[in-house]
Amino acid sequence: MKADGVTVKAGTTSEDRGQKRRRAYLPADERRRSIIAAAQKVFARTSLQGARTRDLAKAAEINQATLFEHFESKEALFHEAVVKPLLEAMRGMRDRAAAYESAGSVEELRQLARGSTQRHVDVMGKIFPLLTAALFSDLASGRKLYREQIAPLLKQRSEAISGLIREELDPEFVELATFGILFALAMDQTFRGKIWNVSDVIEQFMIMTTTGFTKQTGGSTRQKKSRNAKTT
Repeated sequence: MKADGVTVKAGTTSEDRGQKRRRAYLPADERRRSIIAAAQKVFARTSLQGARTRDLAKAAEINQATLFEHFESKEALFHEAVVKPLLEAMRGMRDRAAAYESAGSVEELRQLARGSTQRHVDVMGKIFPLLTAALFSDLASGRKLYREQIAPLLKQRSEAISGLIREELDPEFVELATFGILFALAMDQTFRGKIWNVSDVIEQFMIMTTTGFTKQTGGSTRQKKSRNAKTT
């Protein structure tokens, strides 16, 4: 029989007919993008191992045959939907470090730092579900991803900022600590619903990276205790 000019089999639901129309009108590139977007949501709430191809296809409003026309396997789709965006989001530090080194004033440096911090907070918030899915949905693949791709990227980022770091600090440690703070902020926002004010976060970063986080005192804690003891 026909429905709105489209020949369909008896028993076909309106949802099935709607999916066929949508598939007919989406170009291949657009269809691929829609599959990736749908897969990101599925992988973020399940895992690489837990996500079934039929669930991925359903989320993208296609059948499994169409899914495999665009991606040869579930793992290939996971790489495009999760791993690739994650790695792309972490690149670009070398250009930003060069901009820091060429800053002509303290205020210009602060403006660059504010912009960079805001970008990092925004990006980490967006990629956090993908990051956790990539690293923790399967520990073996997560370990492989971290060792072969994420750790080398962090190493490259630390080398890019090495010219900005005080001699007594290890750039790799600074980069890893910064990455950890951003991860923790995104985790807090995701799991606790804590909405951090970006301006406040930027200022906190500025303070920590320029003056540290310990109180500036006239003497050590031991000396203060000694002075207090003498006055009691």
